[in-house]
Amino acid sequence: MYDFLVGRDEEIVPFRARQLRNLLCDLGPSFIKAGQVLANRPDIIREDYMNELCILQDDVPPFPNQVAFSIIEEELGQPLERLFSKISSRTIAAASLGQVYRATLRETGEDVAIKVQRPGIEPIIYRDLFLFRTLASFLNGISLQKLGCNAELIVDEFGEKLLEELDYTLEATNIEDFLENFKDDPTVKIPQVYKQFSGSRVLVMEWIDGIRCTDPQAIKEAGIDVEGFLTVGVSAALRQLLEFGLFHGDPHPGNIFAMRDGRIAYVDFGNVAVLSQQNKQILIDAVVHAVNEDYAEMANDFTRLGFLSSGTDVSPIVPALEAIWQNSSGKGLADFNFRSVTGKFNQLVYNYPIRIPERFSLVIRSLLTQEGICFTLQPDFKFLEVAYPYVAKRLLTDPNPALRERLIQVLFKDGLFQWKRLENLIVLAKENVSKMSSNPALKKNTT
Repeated sequence: MYDFLVGRDEEIVPFRARQLRNLLCDLGPSFIKAGQVLANRPDIIREDYMNELCILQDDVPPFPNQVAFSIIEEELGQPLERLFSKISSRTIAAASLGQVYRATLRETGEDVAIKVQRPGIEPIIYRDLFLFRTLASFLNGISLQKLGCNAELIVDEFGEKLLEELDYTLEATNIEDFLENFKDDPTVKIPQVYKQFSGSRVLVMEWIDGIRCTDPQAIKEAGIDVEGFLTVGVSAALRQLLEFGLFHGDPHPGNIFAMRDGRIAYVDFGNVAVLSQQNKQILIDAVVHAVNEDYAEMANDFTRLGFLSSGTDVSPIVPALEAIWQNSSGKGLADFNFRSVTGKFNQLVYNYPIRIPERFSLVIRSLLTQEGICFTLQPDFKFLEVAYPYVAKRLLTDPNPALRERLIQVLFKDGLFQWKRLENLIVLAKENVSKMSSNPALKKNTT
């Protein structure tokens, strides 16, 4: 406010944004997590601050091994030596909520990852959430005016996700759900979870021996086709979002690996989000409305998804949506990317009373992170060239009556049957089927 009053608010923004990031780091785990959430909340903070918060890292010094080992013994009720024949003397990874060790099960000789919760973290989180909620109560007036909801609701959504991450029994259930969803998919690897060796503060799962997905050279040296691997990754992400309604909320490069057999592997299932059947259908509606360039209906989709309060006049938003979409897809859908769309969308969200529900901020973060990984591996990768064939196949083959209805909406425009669209859908669907009939990441090997 002082910067604004003295007329230097624009020039000092980079410095203030760095100040905010450093301050959140110093304040501890809840504030780091809050900063990571704000990095994907254009409805709450300006884009220049968001860009700075995007580099907020959840890297903290590990707590002592002896403390971690005693938590494992306390949680599992047995001495460490009885359960594990070997355990790493150094942590594999350390974050604000916990840290990971590599170990070998005494019973079977299998290599596993042990995730241990940071001691005393729960009361700290509860204290911080109480402080956030108390502060939020003073901001309800501004929040209602700008976002159409009170600030406490936003804190409650954030707090609910954060507390879910503290419950490792819930994460074990998430892993089992992912295993069930991908059990028949030969292109995706989900680690097994050992519930008998797990508790609310300790989680034991299969060790994933993969290649970091940001190392294209190592992936190529392993004989994996990079473009095929990216196709596998995009298809897996779309299945999570549009088919299962259960998706990985934090797919950063440390949580995604390329297996040497060409599969994509996911780890760390503490942060997942669930989309209802209705929300999945509305997302497919939004894709259909985008294809049909029906911007008024796209604006209504925002209301149905909870971005706008019920009864909000969407007419001012329609021209803005049209400008964003036409500008982003004007060069051709092959050149479309989420980063450019969200950049423009962020300005729209900041200027209108739009609130991004927590689960959809995770969707946006998830898509942007995965698109970023794609561009790291292959700078000219075309996301929609993989996404459209998948959506086409779903529309043509899914027996769900709701999807049948969406197919009709795509194929008819102004009462006329669009033969060209049907032909395009069939071509795209065939492309998806032929690509995914075997693991495309291994095509080079078979050739």
